Amino acid sequence: MEIINLLAIFVITLLTRIMTVTTGGGGMILIPLLIFFGLPPSQAIATNRVGGLSSNVAILKFHKHGKVKWKLGVSLIIPTLIGAIAGASIVVNIDQDLFKKLLGSVILISLLLLTQRGKIGIKGKKISKGRFIAGWFLTILASFLGGMFASTGVWFTYVYLFLGLTFLQSAATRKITGPMINLSSLVIFWFAGLINWQVAGAMFLASAIGAWIGAGIGLKLGNIWIKRLFIFFAVLSALKLIF
Repeated sequence: MEIINLLAIFVITLLTRIMTVTTGGGGMILIPLLIFFGLPPSQAIATNRVGGLSSNVAILKFHKHGKVKWKLGVSLIIPTLIGAIAGASIVVNIDQDLFKKLLGSVILISLLLLTQRGKIGIKGKKISKGRFIAGWFLTILASFLGGMFASTGVWFTYVYLFLGLTFLQSAATRKITGPMINLSSLVIFWFAGLINWQVAGAMFLASAIGAWIGAGIGLKLGNIWIKRLFIFFAVLSALKLIF
């Protein structure tokens, strides 16, 4: 790939991670971007997965401010791995034209979920035993969709909001399970030869810088603004891919 294209991918990835490290949805912007620059959909998914690994550095800043629910995040690692491996396996074998249509459909479904009313994500709630059990199975579904479509942040945000966390707590805690999805599916993508390492390297550096900056901004903005940004970027990402 030409240097000018790599530079463009670096800059856009940097800005995207700054804006979406607390909201999720970065993959919805970056995957269409990689497809625009000539990568097949499955390769775009795999490359974005590697490039996004470094964004988890933001957990250090979130931990410093007491936003990471470590016990909850660790307890959801097993269902995360189950769903991620299943989703990544499908990406390797799926028809590319069909995959584009499915990707657009998934984003449309996610937009429907954003129409929930109330104070969800603004104030935290205590997690009941029944809700935790339901969340365990929802985690399998979220990681399956994350492994298949790489929209990990969005799907896990829904899970943690369902469990009663705020948007900032969700953004922080999903940094525990996020690497599990990336690393488990990375093995599958690696052996399938789907990773463009040149592009992934540029995205890896940009993601680390962008996530660190974005986490600081998100902590200053607070949950109300994070919720607004979450809705905005999900809508923007869907429109970009569909049209």
